[in-house]
Amino acid sequence: MSDNAKPKRRWVTVLLTVSLALNLLVVGVALGTVYRVKGGHHGKGPPGFAPTLYRALPKEERKALRGELSERHTKGAKMRSQDFAALEAALRAEPFDPEAVQALLQQQAQAMAELQSALQDKWLDRITAMTDAERQAYADRLQEVVERKAHGRKHKD
Repeated sequence: MSDNAKPKRRWVTVLLTVSLALNLLVVGVALGTVYRVKGGHHGKGPPGFAPTLYRALPKEERKALRGELSERHTKGAKMRSQDFAALEAALRAEPFDPEAVQALLQQQAQAMAELQSALQDKWLDRITAMTDAERQAYADRLQEVVERKAHGRKHKD
């Protein structure tokens, strides 16, 4: 045997082991993220009620519904702009008046409730006007939209 044999460098073995462990950790985190985002829908709740009812309508019905409510939407957008300006002023006011902010919040909640009620009324008018066969077809589309959304697939509108 040779007297000038190189001594073992233990730190290289430790470094390679730590590197392998870190690589496995990164791969595990990446695979877990992919599974959670794409495959594992076990934690997802059902889709929103109103948007699902809307998406299940036939395309021409959705377009007509948007047309009927477009004026209300435009008016609501103008009101929201005014409300945001009022909210900013109320937040900057000295002394701060929480009752003024509460009044703005209640006003917004009331406006949203009125819009939702109008949407529900228009939707129900459309559903009531359908024949039995059309309503059955709508129920089938509704079920498809719910299942598609529950499995994490994107909807097409």
